[in-house]
Amino acid sequence: MLDDEVKDIDSIIDQGLNAENNELDLREKELDDEDLIKVMQSDKIKGVTAVFLEFNEISDKGLEALLECEHMKFVTALNLFKNKVTDKGAVALAKSKTMLNLSELILSDNEIGVEGTKAIASSNLLGNLVSLWLGDKLGDEGVKAIAESESLTRLTQLSLYRNGIGDEGAIAIANSKNLAKLEELNLNWNFVEEEGIKALANSDTLKNLTQLTMTYNPLGLRGAEIIAESESFKNVTLMDLYETGIGDLGAKALANSANLSNLQTLVLIHNDIGEGAQALFKDNKNFPKLENIYFNKPKQTED
Repeated sequence: MLDDEVKDIDSIIDQGLNAENNELDLREKELDDEDLIKVMQSDKIKGVTAVFLEFNEISDKGLEALLECEHMKFVTALNLFKNKVTDKGAVALAKSKTMLNLSELILSDNEIGVEGTKAIASSNLLGNLVSLWLGDKLGDEGVKAIAESESLTRLTQLSLYRNGIGDEGAIAIANSKNLAKLEELNLNWNFVEEEGIKALANSDTLKNLTQLTMTYNPLGLRGAEIIAESESFKNVTLMDLYETGIGDLGAKALANSANLSNLQTLVLIHNDIGEGAQALFKDNKNFPKLENIYFNKPKQTED
């Protein structure tokens, strides 16, 4: 790089470091692999414990440079949302002793499939993870690897949105003996139907869930009825069923449920729910804690 370009990287680092110099925020900086290599060579990032790299152009080469950087050994949170990491990068991360302190890993909207997922799931170096976001080519086989992992037993948050997951993957999560600590599960933009939601709703593993998001899954009326009948979802405080095809009858089933009394937020947008069904949630004794219920998108306000 030219000298003025090196100075630009230094400036980017200076702008990205917080006051305590322990968080490095480089999101949306149009960084590519060569840029990240330069960042990793800087002594300014010593002591950083959180690295945010969302919405850049970082691929396996850049990630490997990060993993080889001595300054990264204290990192507990790594966010690479919306980059270009593939299975190769995921495999390298799974083998890296630099990431021993990692507790939060976000790799959604990358190009990670079954091979990379299996590497992460089988890694004995990533056992401290409590939050994992992966994507976007896992499919049911990748989900099974996570569900069967003997290393990822501390997870409290799991986000697998837009991964081509069907009932088979949902059933694997429901039957997992290793995901009992899960509190937040995001399966948005997948293909979970009746059998999948039935397994989740009857799962002993998921009794600690407080947040369940199922946006754009074709659950239908029967899916809503299954959720309403579930005793495993009794601790859920936020449930997102945006565009899941539940309709009026599905909304009525939820409104009549005595099993969702801890709900504080319920999202039912784009489900063709009429005013009559909407009215069933008003002053409903089944939902003593309900603060927010959404049937329509919030209107945009002009500045």
